[in-house]
Order: sequence, then C-alpha cells, then structure tokens
Amino acid sequence: MQNAAQIEFWNGDTGKNWVTHDALMEAMLAPLGERVLDSLAISAGTHALDIGCGCGHPTLSLARRIGASGSVTGVDISAPMLNLAQGLAEQAPEDSAPVSFIKADAQTYRFSETPFDVVFSRFGVMFFDEPVAAFSNIRGAMRPGGQLAFCCWQPRAVNPFMTIPALAAMELLPPPPEMPARAPGPFAFEEAEYVEQILFEADFSDITINPVSQPLVFGKGLSIEEIVDRLVQIGPIAQMVREAPEPLRQPVMDKVKIAVSPYYTEASGMILEGNFWQVSAAA
Repeated sequence: MQNAAQIEFWNGDTGKNWVTHDALMEAMLAPLGERVLDSLAISAGTHALDIGCGCGHPTLSLARRIGASGSVTGVDISAPMLNLAQGLAEQAPEDSAPVSFIKADAQTYRFSETPFDVVFSRFGVMFFDEPVAAFSNIRGAMRPGGQLAFCCWQPRAVNPFMTIPALAAMELLPPPPEMPARAPGPFAFEEAEYVEQILFEADFSDITINPVSQPLVFGKGLSIEEIVDRLVQIGPIAQMVREAPEPLRQPVMDKVKIAVSPYYTEASGMILEGNFWQVSAAA
C-alpha cells in the first residue's frame, strides 16, 4: 500500500490527539492557511480541492470564500480528523459552497471528472512516498491553467517551535532516530529546490516559492504548565516523552518548561517564530 506508514500514523494516536486539541492547533496554524488562501484567484463557481484537509477548517474557509455556487472537496487519510471535519461542515453557513470529504490517499485516488480550478493545502503535501507521482495525480485532476497553492515547513533548524522543546527534552532523553533527508514527514519539503523539482517533474509551470516568517502562537489563555502538557501530547516532543521511562517524564517536562518560559506570557501564550515556504504553480 502506498503511504502505508503515514496512513497508520494519522489514524492512530496522533490523529486522535490532533482532534482532541483541534482548537489549540487551529489557532496556531490558521493564519498561515489564510495567507495562502488570500493568494488564490477564487470567484463564484470555483471548484476547489483541499489536500490533507485534516479537521476541515481551511476547507470550510475555502467554501465561505467561494460562495454557494461552487464546491469544495477535502481529502485526507485520517478518519478521526475527517469525522470532526464532517461535523463542522454540517454547521457551515448556507451561503457557503457545498463541501464533501473523502478518506483517500491523494497520491493514488481517482478524482471525479469535474476538474478543479484551485488546489490548496496547509501542511498536507509533505507525506507522500512518491511526491512526483502524487503531484502528477493532483495535476491530472485540475483544469489546464488551474492554480495550486500550499505552505510547508522550512528546515527544522530555523523553526524554534520544533527545536527548543526538543533540545530541552534531549538533556534527559536520547534523540529520536535521524530521519533520512526528504523522507515523508513534516520536513520533507524543507529544500525549496527539491519542491521546485517535484512540481516541474509533475508538469506544473509558473512555479513560485517564497519564504514566509510567521510567529506561531501556541496556547493563548493557558498557563505555562498547561502549555507544556499540550506539547507532550501533540507537539514536537510528544513521541519522545510518550516512549520515555515513567520516572523521567516529569523531569523532562520541567526541563521543557524552563526552556520555553522566556517565550511565554500569560496574555499571549507561547510565541515562537516559524519559517515556511509558500508555494504556487499552474497546472
């Protein structure tokens, strides 16, 4: 099965934890998705596709922007996240475009014959086993000249949201296994040249990749202890702490609290800089 490891991953504890903390994660990531959505040429009647739609918030934002005469399809491999997305869609305003969700792998799924005018993704396209095949399949579902736009992470090293908690945890825990470069995962697209190569080989044109810096606001309204608790459930150190011996878990959390405290205020939560690529191309 293509992308089997990712399918198992996002239907297991990670997908369930994301649903549990959906509001927290959405508050952090929504500004980035909205920035990408602002770049799209959306009008009445637009048919749009959201790749890796997760819990469906960007999908529903697309639907509101398009209005009742278009349509939006969200595709994801995570059943727990899609269940939440479907529930949110049932509460959408009547003047939004109709929304449908598909549990499928966008690398191989045969989309309907109605071509998409717009394809969007917020951090949903870095997980394919064969990214050229995936983007070729996606391009084949688009009308000629249709617009692709997505955001993805720049390298881990320039994203302190990922590095600061992890370095603190590694004072007591062994580092996680080193991932091969370009392996499916959050940082598979950290190299802009690699992303450009994939899209070129998938027959996209007018490829543009711009760096974006955006503060990541995590846990506004929570105490520092609550923020650290969330970081070990859904954040970049979740798996490390989950696999740690029980006697080490609280000491690790204490280390993380010390490390992130300089970036925390009671009014704003934890704020750490994020660095991303904003990508666009034409089918």
